[in-house]
Amino acid sequence: MAKITVLGQGECEFDGQFSMLEALDECGFDMPYSCRGGSCGACAVRLVSGEVEKIQDTAYETQPGEILTCSTIPLTDVTIELI
Repeated sequence: MAKITVLGQGECEFDGQFSMLEALDECGFDMPYSCRGGSCGACAVRLVSGEVEKIQDTAYETQPGEILTCSTIPLTDVTIELI
């Protein structure tokens, strides 16, 4: 089970949910999002450490070092930062 740490907000366990966004939402984090499908980029965060896997193709192009929480799952413990 991977741990997701959101800098300045706390941490959450990823327990096989569909995406990082779903896990964070279930843990009570107020994460930004709009579409939940990789089209808008509202859920983009900076990946500070750890490894993630992209689980769906996205229309939104992230910047280097950024990930979409709606379209990734953690492979290891990860630390992310809101941007």
